[in-house]
Amino acid sequence: MTVSTVRIGKREYVLLPRKDFDRLQRQAEQIREEEAEDVAESVRRLHDAKEKPISWEQVKRRAGLA
Repeated sequence: MTVSTVRIGKREYVLLPRKDFDRLQRQAEQIREEEAEDVAESVRRLHDAKEKPISWEQVKRRAGLA
C-alpha cells in the first residue's frame, strides 16, 4: 500500500490508492457487522436467561453485607 500525506492549512490528510481504500472500507464494515451480531447475541442470551434478577438487598445479604 502506497500512502502519501498532504497538508492543507493546518490539517494533514492521507492519500491512498482507491483499491486500498475500498479494502479498508470492506474490512471496517465486516467488523461493524460482527460487532452488531455479538450485541444481538448478548441481548438474546439476556432475554433467554432462566434466572430472575435479584434485588440489591439480596445481593448484600448473599455477600454478608446486610
